[in-house]
Amino acid sequence: MENFDDLTYDILPPSWMFCFLEGCPRADECMLHLTTRLIPENQTYGTAVFPTALKDGKCEHFKPVKKIKAAYGFDTIFKEVKSKDEKSLRDSMKDYFGSHGAYYRYHNGDKMLTPEQQQWIIDLFKRYGYTENLCFDHYRIVYDFD
Repeated sequence: MENFDDLTYDILPPSWMFCFLEGCPRADECMLHLTTRLIPENQTYGTAVFPTALKDGKCEHFKPVKKIKAAYGFDTIFKEVKSKDEKSLRDSMKDYFGSHGAYYRYHNGDKMLTPEQQQWIIDLFKRYGYTENLCFDHYRIVYDFD
């Protein structure tokens, strides 16, 4: 099994669910099970998968251990945008992210863009005729908690 030294309790999302089902045939490859090893000794409660989730050797909450290439920030992708397209592109992205505030958290690099979100944005820019320098400000390889 891979070394997960970079997987620490402090990077888990606040509402993370843990799985303690030792009898699960996929426990060794499930992020929910793997992260139980990270729980600090002073943590005594939290959200967990119930034993009823395991039916016929399958768990509806199974989450494979996976890393993704996350992107942060929009300055680079907007660098060559014509002023006539800028407002429309931003408005489309605000609609996609759900609000003005959410858009700016992504724009400023406070929130990571998943590969799916990155592709949606790149496709949007392509629809406007932009085909070069379709990249974001920063990239990092991170664990996929979604």
